[in-house]
Amino acid sequence: MIYKVTPRFRLGRALSPQEVQSAPSATGDMVVVSEMSNYLNRTTSVARFQIAEKNERQPFHELHDVALSWMGPNGFVLTGFEIVSGIAYMQSWWCRAPT
Repeated sequence: MIYKVTPRFRLGRALSPQEVQSAPSATGDMVVVSEMSNYLNRTTSVARFQIAEKNERQPFHELHDVALSWMGPNGFVLTGFEIVSGIAYMQSWWCRAPT
């Protein structure tokens, strides 16, 4: 499904509401799947966001152990962790209808 997505953390540090509002967002296709993770060596829910072909560099890292943490009239938030340069950081995506 097509969503406008804005990350709510930067390398595990929560962004303020003002920073989230002004943070770069991207509009594209998001999928959530359950799959075996080589990094975790177990099955996990993974959210992927794609703006173009899968082989091209994507704007956000995959979310692992993803869960719906909030839903309301202006969208929803998926929370999990992303792996950046081999380090796991908390991350949430604010997802809403594209404008």
